[in-house]
Amino acid sequence: MTIVITRPPVEPQVLKVDGHLSAEDTDVLLRACEGIARLVLDLSDLRSADRRGVGALRALRSRGVTLTGLSPYLELLLAEPRPREA
Repeated sequence: MTIVITRPPVEPQVLKVDGHLSAEDTDVLLRACEGIARLVLDLSDLRSADRRGVGALRALRSRGVTLTGLSPYLELLLAEPRPREA
């Protein structure tokens, strides 16, 4: 299953992302997010993301996009890696 992105006409703009965010889908997601000043991604029905999908979500978050509805699994994937102690 690929992702499904829904864009309702309200501010802040909320995009709902469902399914599995794979490398093939990241460009679709990034294009859907272009040009939206105040953006919230509802990820409550996003089941998983591969490495490139996680990278895209991190990049969007670093640009000020709010990520909501993250599962504990996705929270762990998106957590910034901690430096290893010597």
